[in-house]
Amino acid sequence: MIIDIVNSDSDPAGRNIRAAVDDLLKNPPKGGFPLFNGNEVTFHTVPGRIIHAERSAVNPNADLIIVVSRHSSVNPVPVLTVHPAGNFGVAGLGGRDMELGLTSPAWMKAVLQNHAMFAPEGYRVSYEITHHGPTDLPVPFFFVEVGSTEKEWNDVSACTAAAKSVLYAQPSPEALALIGFGGTHYAARQTAICLETKGAFGHMMHTRDAGSVSKEMVSQMIAKSGGVFAAHVDRKALSKQEISHIEGILAEFGLEEITEGDLRKMNAMSLATWVAYRDLAALKAPDLKIFPHGRISDGEPAVVELPADLFSAAFLGYEEIFLAELDKMGNIFHTTGKGGKIMPTLLTSAENRQKVSGDLIVLSVQQITRTQDSLVEGDQITIARRQFDPVLARTLGVPSGPLYGQLVAGKSVTLPDGRMITPDMVTKVVRTSIKIPGLENYS
Repeated sequence: MIIDIVNSDSDPAGRNIRAAVDDLLKNPPKGGFPLFNGNEVTFHTVPGRIIHAERSAVNPNADLIIVVSRHSSVNPVPVLTVHPAGNFGVAGLGGRDMELGLTSPAWMKAVLQNHAMFAPEGYRVSYEITHHGPTDLPVPFFFVEVGSTEKEWNDVSACTAAAKSVLYAQPSPEALALIGFGGTHYAARQTAICLETKGAFGHMMHTRDAGSVSKEMVSQMIAKSGGVFAAHVDRKALSKQEISHIEGILAEFGLEEITEGDLRKMNAMSLATWVAYRDLAALKAPDLKIFPHGRISDGEPAVVELPADLFSAAFLGYEEIFLAELDKMGNIFHTTGKGGKIMPTLLTSAENRQKVSGDLIVLSVQQITRTQDSLVEGDQITIARRQFDPVLARTLGVPSGPLYGQLVAGKSVTLPDGRMITPDMVTKVVRTSIKIPGLENYS
């Protein structure tokens, strides 16, 4: 792979980053800089502003172009940024109207992660949304910038940090290429996702453009971000109408929307494993959502279905205990249905299925015997529950209304004729038996 690092002769930050690269190359780390691993790296300095650069200004054989440059802002802050180039509307700063440049999500992610490692104290680290030209370079490219005033452009520590971010860049094969909708210029949510999950953004669109985005523009975002896995929609930054508009276009392209929550869940497994479990849950029930516990191993996924009556008897009202126990077990997913209700459907690996099934039955029985009056005999557990009996209450002359509520709450009441009625006098014992085939084998 040929990587061309480009700067402008009229850009102080670009010149200083390039100078820092040259200085660092004089004393490389043991094993060399990761950027050179299997890659040929070339350098070009172009005249004038890079936003107006022509194809002829860069290495014609390059497979990737990294532009080192300055960042300017009307609200200047010390910052190291990464961003793709393109125009969602009129080309005010280079490139063509309504045209996006090719870009590389995995390489941008690698540089942004390095920014977070190398940024000097007081410097912010951020993606910027897609903006300015050029837009017609023939290979993927992106900008690595130091901002936002002349002070930062000439800050040796900041420009050296940017140089290190490039030289130590090494894209992960686990990076998931995404396109993004919504947010501000500095793409705060997208930056957090990149730094904390496997998500790697290509083209990103500001809230002001997202509500009226066209199908043609979304097509460009997908095609020019290279092998896009999914789209992320910052729902907190958009109205319901804007979200609906974007969802409709994504559906036309068959591109899945992925949430930040799901991206965080995916940290515990490989992409292939996540997709396999997600698809299995969808086959079981379209509205099932999956939540991993512990490190999820690769392998064929399988369903573990707890008897619904056993699950309800054991964990209704004790959901936090159930989830904490799953954390201890690891290599397992719990699922939720409509309204976020925890379901008795769990997922684990096929080789782990039998053990997990047995462990969950033991866990359920232990929870019942700890918290309720119960008896285990053979393959059956019987639960005795005491509950208020309105028939008994009426027989004893208790009028319905507030007195019922006091008795249910465990308080004695006095009737108009002076008799005292205690909760025990209006309580019946209801026994429920749950048959669990093979229960005697788990004791």
